[in-house]
Amino acid sequence: MDLLISMKAETIERAFEPNWSIMSMPTAQSRGYFIAEFREADREKLGLLKRYAEILVGKLDGNNFRVELTSYGFIVKKRVDEDIEYMQAWEKWVVFSRMLYNELLEIIGD
Repeated sequence: MDLLISMKAETIERAFEPNWSIMSMPTAQSRGYFIAEFREADREKLGLLKRYAEILVGKLDGNNFRVELTSYGFIVKKRVDEDIEYMQAWEKWVVFSRMLYNELLEIIGD
C-alpha cells in the first residue's frame, strides 16, 4: 500500500491561468486543502481498503474532511485552517495521515 501526502489550493483568478501545458509561474491561490491518498494494487486488499474508506466517511467530520473513492484506493481531503500557522497545520496533517496509514497496515497488511 502506498501513501501520498500533499497540499492543493484553488486558483483565485482563472483568467490569469495559462492554457498551455508547459511550466509557468504559479498563479495566486486560496482555499487550500491537505490530501492523503491511499493506494493499493492488490485486488483483495483494495476491496478492504475501500470498505475502510466507507467506514471512515461516518467517523470523520463531514464539514472538515472529505473522503473520495478512486479506482486504486481512496483520498482524504481536509481544508487548511487559515487561523493556524501553516507549518503546524502541515505537521498535524502528516501525523494524522501516518496514523491512518499505520492503522490500515494493521487491517490489510503490507
